[in-house]
This record gives sequence, C-alpha cells and structure tokens, in this order.
Amino acid sequence: MKVEKLEPSEQLCNIMSRIYDSKLTTVSGGNLSLKDQEGNIWVTPSGGDKGRYEVSDILKILPDGNIEGTKKPSVETGIHRSILADRPEFKAVVHAHPAGLVAISLLRELPETMIIPQVANSVKNIRLAAYGCPGSEELRRNVAEEFKDNQQTNVAILENHGAFVASQIGLRDAFGIFKDLDFSIRIQAKAQTIGGKRPNLISKEQLEHYNNALLPKVETFNQVEISEQEMRLREQICDFCDRAYRRDLFTQNIGVISARLNDDSFLITESGADNAQLTVNEVVKVQGMTVEAGKVPSKSFMLHKIIYDENPNINAIIMAAPEDAMVFAITDLEYDLKTIPECYIVLREDIAKFPFGATIDKQMELAQYFKQKSPVAIIENDCYICTGNSIFNAFDKLEVVEFSAAAVINARLLGGHLKPINKSQVKEIKDKFNIF
Repeated sequence: MKVEKLEPSEQLCNIMSRIYDSKLTTVSGGNLSLKDQEGNIWVTPSGGDKGRYEVSDILKILPDGNIEGTKKPSVETGIHRSILADRPEFKAVVHAHPAGLVAISLLRELPETMIIPQVANSVKNIRLAAYGCPGSEELRRNVAEEFKDNQQTNVAILENHGAFVASQIGLRDAFGIFKDLDFSIRIQAKAQTIGGKRPNLISKEQLEHYNNALLPKVETFNQVEISEQEMRLREQICDFCDRAYRRDLFTQNIGVISARLNDDSFLITESGADNAQLTVNEVVKVQGMTVEAGKVPSKSFMLHKIIYDENPNINAIIMAAPEDAMVFAITDLEYDLKTIPECYIVLREDIAKFPFGATIDKQMELAQYFKQKSPVAIIENDCYICTGNSIFNAFDKLEVVEFSAAAVINARLLGGHLKPINKSQVKEIKDKFNIF
C-alpha cells in the first residue's frame, strides 16, 4: 500500500523507519510531522527507538493546541508547528541529521543543488539557519524565520545540526527530497576530494530544456489479461527495484528499470513510483506506440523503446545514479575499467560519457552506442544506463559499476598512484573470456 493511503500515525512510523534504515539518522535522532485535512498536526515523540516506532507512540496536536498521546512531544515540535503555521501550503516536515547534511552544516555553507536534476527540481531556495541550542526558542525562531521570510524555501540547513525539509505534497515527498539532497551532498564531497575542484553543474538553461522536453503523444490500450510470463517479469522488476533501493543503488525517486516482454512490447516502472515499495500495479506495459491505460510510464520510456528496437539482444535496461559512480558523472574524471579483472569482464570496453540531456536529444546515438560499444553509458549529471540480456545481467553491471567506482575512490583516499591492469593483462582477459 502507498504511504499516502496509510493513517497519519502509520505514515510517521513508516517514514521514520525508512530514515533510520537508510542510515540517515541515529536510533535517537530526528523528528517528523504531518498535517491532516482537519488541521491536526501529528508528530513523533521525544526519544524512543527511531527504527521501531509504534502507532501508539505518535502524538496528535489539535488546532487548539491540546495534545493527544501518551508520550512527550519531540523537543523540536515547536519548529514543526511554526513552519506548518507560517506556510499553510505545507503538509509535512522532516528533520534529521544525516552525514551529508551535517557535513555541510559544519562548514556553515549551502550545498550545490544543480548537480542532478532531481535535486535541482525539488530543492527551492535553500537557506542556512543560524545556530541555536536544540529545543530552544532561539533555534525555533531561527529556523521558522527562514521559511516565513522566504516564501519559496522548502529546505533549511541548520548550522552545526542537520536540516528541515517541508513538502506541499506529503510526508513521503518530504522524505524523498531529504534523502536525495543528502545523497547529492555526499557525491559533491567525494567529487571535490577526488577531483580536486568543485563538480560540474547543470545550467539553468539545460535544466529548463530537460524539464520541458515533451513526450510524444501515445494512444492507450486496456490491459485485459496478464499472462504468467508478464506477471513473473513484473514481479522481477519489483524485486530488483527493491534490491536496488536496499543496496543504495536507487533512491526513492531516482532509478528506472525496464524489461523486454516480446519484440513489440516491454515493461517499465511508472513515473513517480516509490522505488522502495514498488508494486506490480506500478509497472507499465508499453506495446508498440501505445501505453497501458491509466498509467504514466517513466519519462525515459521512449529512450528505452528506441534502445530495444535497435538492439534485439538487449532485454533489460536500468537507469540509476549510484553514489560513488556518480562522482565520475559530475567531474571530468575518466571511469577506468582496467582496475580489477571482474570490472573489465563484466563491463567490456571503456564507458563513454554523454552530455546532460542526451537521454532526450541523443536517443538514437545512445541506441547505436549500445550496439557497438560498452553495455554501459554515463550521462553527465544524470545517471548511468546499464543494459543486459536480462534484468539480472543489467543489475550485475550496475553493481559492478558502483563497487568498482567505490574501490577507485577508496584507493585514491589511501594515497599513492593507482596501478591499473596493463595492456598485456587486458589482452589476456580478452582472449580468455572472448571479449572482442
């Protein structure tokens, strides 16, 4: 069941568990709030086990200020109430102390938000709130003022603390923004450390072009009956989506999987679907130039269609932005496959970089690239595209891409000079594993 369909208290327990399981807070840190249609504000309690909240732990603050519940409200409840009162369009607020957001707060700086399109689109006029002791009136005032005085703001970084993220849509959306921003900051930190300079950014013009790209008008068809083969493939997509999320290869909002059903049709994840809890009903069938009625496929579905049309040997495509591999997508650093034999065996040839926007403007070029070159492509400031003869095969490539990138980054952090596999060793691998 979608988070939004749960009762408010259940939503708070669900999202707080996700925050904890995603390593975005400690067992005792962070707090959430959610405003319902009657104007009641539901909040998490003070203390307790953030990964194991029960519905009975959640408090309900009535419009008159009376509190229902057996626990003590979080010390930051005043901040939540102020944000929701001063900005009535907001429905939910997330606060916690993940490593990326805390790191930037220790510098008392604002992060780059034009690194990846998901963050560039979701974070509005990010602000820096002055330091205040947790639970103090000073901190409540400092944070509340940033939201009240800047009507476009939906994120405030707290000096030496963490961040507050608010959403007009709901709690799941606030969490998605929160997680993607922290993820983006961690990429920025690694890119600056390894690359020696600030990352490459998306321009406003590039982002506008990306956002305004129109999908072709397609007819719809009614799905009458789902075959056993199709249902198994839908379930497999959901399984690998869940696996990608749990292994930090996908975030809630970032990541797409598709799989060929037959020569003329394929399945792809639905636009706006929650990668943490994807269901078979949120997988969309594309048949020729028609789409399953009542559903909106991922924005990238036409790229997937063209790749399938041009490459009959490709049966699955995964688009993702894994943290360590993305360092090479937002810098001028080359992703070198000649690190360990497995990397070269799985990924084959050098991975080419395509400019940001290539998923829109260079679809046929990408399709031809997969026909002739590596099964993986890098789209600058956007994603990696991994192709394979099955979902398993494409997922294997994605994992190898990320694990190898992490190894290279850690090697550079250890210092010294990286020693890749030499030409004769590469030839030996090619000969043994029939790589042409």
